[in-house]
Amino acid sequence: MLLPLLALTVPPSAGAQTATASATPARTSNLDAAARTAIVAQLAAELRSRYVYPEVGERGATAITAAATSGAYDRIVDLPALATRLTEDLRGVMADKHLMVFDTSNRPAPGVASMPSGEAGIVRADRLPGGIGYLQIDGFANPWAFKPALDRAMAGLKGSRALILDVRGNGGGDPASVSYLVSYLVPAGKRTEINRIVERKTATTEFKRDSFFSEPTPVSFAGVPAYVLTSGNTFSGGEELAYDMQTLKLGTVVGEVTGGGANPGERVSIGHGVMAFIPTGRAESPVTGSNWEGRGVQPDLKIPAADAFATTLRRLGQMPAAATIEAASPVSVFAPRTVALKGGEAMLRRLFAGRAASEPDYTLMKPDASEAGRAALAATHRRLQPLGIPQAIRFRRPDGFGFDEFTLVYPDRTLLIGIMLDSDGKFIDLIGPDPSK
Repeated sequence: MLLPLLALTVPPSAGAQTATASATPARTSNLDAAARTAIVAQLAAELRSRYVYPEVGERGATAITAAATSGAYDRIVDLPALATRLTEDLRGVMADKHLMVFDTSNRPAPGVASMPSGEAGIVRADRLPGGIGYLQIDGFANPWAFKPALDRAMAGLKGSRALILDVRGNGGGDPASVSYLVSYLVPAGKRTEINRIVERKTATTEFKRDSFFSEPTPVSFAGVPAYVLTSGNTFSGGEELAYDMQTLKLGTVVGEVTGGGANPGERVSIGHGVMAFIPTGRAESPVTGSNWEGRGVQPDLKIPAADAFATTLRRLGQMPAAATIEAASPVSVFAPRTVALKGGEAMLRRLFAGRAASEPDYTLMKPDASEAGRAALAATHRRLQPLGIPQAIRFRRPDGFGFDEFTLVYPDRTLLIGIMLDSDGKFIDLIGPDPSK
């Protein structure tokens, strides 16, 4: 559900649990009364139109409108400070951790160097003594990038008598990728409904349901004892994995109560350099008819997150039990791919070829691309305009968020850039360029 964009985790899409934010260069903000009034009014209107629970959206809109009328924001002349205050005020009455207001004008554009290692959220896979398989998943990138990475990792764990899924550091991602991982644990050949996203239709009180079902996987771990390790930082899509495994009776959750965010959404432009991440949907388990919003997933075995790995090993008969995966298995059997996903380099060349145009080529995106998605392409177009066409474009690595990173070679310098496409080869987002070190 939308990757954040809570923090930079996964790309903006209708089904993601969090979202990335392409940003414009930083500037000093100086808010006047008219700008504050316009921001609050537009944010209130978007909450009324989009928030998944209309009555709660109305409550939030009423709260910030009343605060503005009372003069509560009058002394705030700094845009980041206003965004922070609006986030706090809205969360105070709406109690939704996905909900966020942020300043894009002063928000540094994410750089390639800041991207986590791994591939599409898969960090490592290990075969431990005693036939125990271990998989660390720190995010759920879009399925186009996530599925091949997961397939390779799971192939390396084939034959394991038990499986440990570590999402203690998982901040969320795409529910389709969560469902694909769960597919490895459900009975082979049985189509199982894993999760639903109930999404509000904008400017209405009508809803639509999208169901996510299990899919065929190259190998099966059906019937294999599985353990899901959680922490208080496990959020959104990471929580969905734990909840799905628990409610479908596919595994045991070990660790801490999770963060409590089950409402996916989208980024919405508020104007004046302000963007809001507004939850437009909610997860709905086909088993419970509910989700983990506000409560978090309750572990079957509640212990400090730092002890979850060793405790699970002891339950599986490992004595003595290592405290960390690094101590238990110094070398992972998973390695990120060394070739780019199809279409990445070709898309970069098309973006460079069109950089001199006054407007970006929106045919590079799906026709139904969101407002935030179109804004990401527009920001990319602006960043590439000052650059010449590189002499060479060389694949560097995949990263943990689902971007493919490339090196751009110029006569006097090299730059790093990352691009994300969907399964149809259409543009989703771009990070960089930034200098190569």
